[in-house]
Amino acid sequence: MPQPGFFVLHPAVLPPLKAGTYTLHGVVEQLPGDAVIAPLDTYVTVSSPRFTMPPEQILSTYPPANREGSFQETLPQIVLKRRTLPWERGVDPADEHLPWLALVVLAEGEASLSGEARVEECVTPGVALPHPDDRDTATSLYLTVTDTVVKGVFPTRDDVRLLAHVREVDIHDSELLGGDDDGFVAVVIANRLPQPAFDGHGNPAPKKYLACLVNLEGQFDVLPPPPPDIRLLTHQFEATAVVQDLRSAAAYGASDPDRSVMGGAVSTQAVAAGPVIVAGPAADPTGTATRAGAAWAAGAIGIDAAAVSVGAHDAAGLVRDAMAGGWRIGLEYLVLEPTYRFPVLAHWSFTVSGDPTFEQLMKGLDVGLIGTLVGDLPPKTPQQVDVERHRAPPPVPARGVPEVAETGHIGLAHQTRRGDHVTAWFRGPLSPHPTTREKPLDGRLPLAHTSDQLRTAVPDGREDVSLAAAFEIGRLLALSQPAVVNALLRWRQEQFGAERAAHLAAHANGPNTFFGALFDGRDPGLGGLLGRHLVFAASDRPEKVLAPTRRLVDPGRPLDYARGDLDELMARGLGLNLDQIQAAAQQVGIVGALAGTAVSVAEERDPRLDGPGFAALGADLDHAATSLAADVLAGQRGSWAAPSMNALIEMGRQGHPATDALDGLLGTFEEGSR
Repeated sequence: MPQPGFFVLHPAVLPPLKAGTYTLHGVVEQLPGDAVIAPLDTYVTVSSPRFTMPPEQILSTYPPANREGSFQETLPQIVLKRRTLPWERGVDPADEHLPWLALVVLAEGEASLSGEARVEECVTPGVALPHPDDRDTATSLYLTVTDTVVKGVFPTRDDVRLLAHVREVDIHDSELLGGDDDGFVAVVIANRLPQPAFDGHGNPAPKKYLACLVNLEGQFDVLPPPPPDIRLLTHQFEATAVVQDLRSAAAYGASDPDRSVMGGAVSTQAVAAGPVIVAGPAADPTGTATRAGAAWAAGAIGIDAAAVSVGAHDAAGLVRDAMAGGWRIGLEYLVLEPTYRFPVLAHWSFTVSGDPTFEQLMKGLDVGLIGTLVGDLPPKTPQQVDVERHRAPPPVPARGVPEVAETGHIGLAHQTRRGDHVTAWFRGPLSPHPTTREKPLDGRLPLAHTSDQLRTAVPDGREDVSLAAAFEIGRLLALSQPAVVNALLRWRQEQFGAERAAHLAAHANGPNTFFGALFDGRDPGLGGLLGRHLVFAASDRPEKVLAPTRRLVDPGRPLDYARGDLDELMARGLGLNLDQIQAAAQQVGIVGALAGTAVSVAEERDPRLDGPGFAALGADLDHAATSLAADVLAGQRGSWAAPSMNALIEMGRQGHPATDALDGLLGTFEEGSR
């Protein structure tokens, strides 16, 4: 692994097997007399991304997606996690070191990015990819470019080899490798330096670009050939040059489609005028960019706000469509020259503002002290001269002598945390006066670990903020490096887990263990912690701890005959006419309707009920009813004898209604309550 601060470049890392289908032919060597074993052919498929790039394989992109800044001095690039990815497919069987991926950078009006389309439509019509059944997705995006743009901004056949490499870095020294595990990453670089636009006065203006990682399979010959001899060519870079801008033609076709379709005067040449702003829906005749809507028109801030406002499932698609809004034009219908389609595995957009870079700002930084004037003063106007002539000169404030100590400390105004205005001592690191450094006694300086506690009082009672300022500046410089922050977080996570496990183990193995605390009446400590976890585990999955449970009540078998309307079922079982009961219930209520309904009784006895078997059954039923009544009456106060049949007949003759056992039981209760 390289040392921190260094990295190693490798021209290519070839995979052991490229993507495709392979046949393994197995043959068993046979001795004389052995049984004949037929050869066996086994097929193995090596997969690799072809039409879309998995998000976990993209570590970073530069310039950042959907951002605006000074990116005109750095080539765009994309960093891939798998080191062999750019060489896992081939574009030339004779040269396996040629990558099949290329990163192209296109300005608005130079190309068209499609919406979701079938993978068969993502290549130029008439071009057949090798192994067409090898696909990692059913739909993808494709980039449509003209022959002019391919020859103007696409890399040459020799440049493709130089624009992809493998970078080996220290994983603890780079913030770009937060998702990498071995320090080897593949980098694909573009061949175009994006430049800002320029207005009529030559001032830079923002210009939007689209970076696309395209698949070159089957169309490597479309790329422009290398120059015959580069030593004989003279290159002159022109930042204001425009390769091709078809936005005005797209806007004209959208505003007057009849003339455009019928062959009207639509210019297909390069538009050298200033930037033309084309709205997303107007430049998108297919309607694939309407989902971006106002978010694309609002720029980077609008896209960020729209991505946060929608769900996580739709945010990625919304941002991709919004960033591609300026490249949704019907390019194939606007030009007469050949056009090509390239599958797009990943894309993002960015804006070059033309502002000075950080290096330019630092070089132009004025290092003069406070009060230093830059340049000559403008000449005074007559009014200023007249005012100064009649105005008395202001008194010159007396500048006090700075308070400097022999040790190099200087007294400065200081405001404490409580708001008090005092004077504190400060000594910078470049003071020429030597000082005695404080040496640690036990390996550590007697200093705290925060800037507030690093202030120490000197003999005169003032605070010395020198160490506090140094500590704070050093801490901010360290935290400004993402690699340091990443390392600190990783160290904190690992050390916290290790320290917690060590304390738990020490507590479990110490004298205050779970069992000792349980019997001694002390705090169970780890035992209580384990007990809580066991209770939580038992409540989450009781069948694994307390065995499976069974319901107390068995629902029983279903009643197949009891289906349908319950009223109709009861009426049919009792032999009642449901329609008549419902009609009568509307007049007198359901209770009155049931009371006035006659119950159907069999007119003649079924001959099957006459026989010795049914006679015995009737006798048993009478005996069971008599025994039940006797058991009930045996527990009541008093005695009661059932009237004889002759007594009942006599009561009927005298006009008294016949009484039954229930009437007698009620009478006994009445007598006992008196």
